[in-house]
Amino acid sequence: MEGGKVFKEIRAARGITIQNLADDYVSKSTISRFERSEADITLEKLIHMLDKVKVSMREFVFLTNTVEGTVPSLELLPQAVINNDSEGLQKLAREEWEQFNETGSSYSKLSAIVLDAHFKSLAGNKKEINESDINYLTDYSFQSELWTQFDLVLFGNSISYLPIETSIVLSKELIRKTELFHKDRQSFETLINTLINITLVCIQQARVRVAEDFIIVLDELPIDETFILERVLLKFTKGLVNLKSGKVEQGTVMVNEALQAMRLADAVRLEDIFRSLYVKVI
Repeated sequence: MEGGKVFKEIRAARGITIQNLADDYVSKSTISRFERSEADITLEKLIHMLDKVKVSMREFVFLTNTVEGTVPSLELLPQAVINNDSEGLQKLAREEWEQFNETGSSYSKLSAIVLDAHFKSLAGNKKEINESDINYLTDYSFQSELWTQFDLVLFGNSISYLPIETSIVLSKELIRKTELFHKDRQSFETLINTLINITLVCIQQARVRVAEDFIIVLDELPIDETFILERVLLKFTKGLVNLKSGKVEQGTVMVNEALQAMRLADAVRLEDIFRSLYVKVI
């Protein structure tokens, strides 16, 4: 559904009339025309209106997508990987390629590249990943100076398919590239997970010193007690770094505590994935 119609439903559900909503910044006619999809509205005015009905921009976008029945494909990727759902990944990749062919959207192409890479990896065909597609993804990542949630998710899910030096260089720029969005909870969570991801990749690639540097970066972030999952994953990652740095006893304790926390949370599949990584690393 179009944004204006979604906003109208929100306003009506709140029991707010257009007359009560209008002010010196947004007129009654502007609101009315926007709700009837007769005219667009500036981002500033939309944010102003959403604030007056106490709905965040993220909630508004979610409601718009939900009404349409669509969910961004990259948001479905992690669960498909956890479930080892190669067919689901293939379907998502095919849909994004079709969208790219129809619209020419670079974002659809970028999503398709990452989804396709994961599909081929799960299917045991990692060597078939198109090098020119990876180069396209790399060029985009370097050229973009401001990274949104989309860029973080895109990069976080493509680290394993990029050259390790490329991933390291881009990861070192994450804090700067995402600075504007650090106060956004979801974006900050994604930033944490992306830095954890690159640290784990560095460990597997025997880049222990670089992994230690990323741990320092993570320790400087304000990851409080409310980031429960992120703190568990960070403890696991620190444990692996300690193990590879020669602090075997300390590292083993941290890894086992993190795995136990996953087990207690009934995150069985997640525990299996990280336990397998632990066995592989040691």
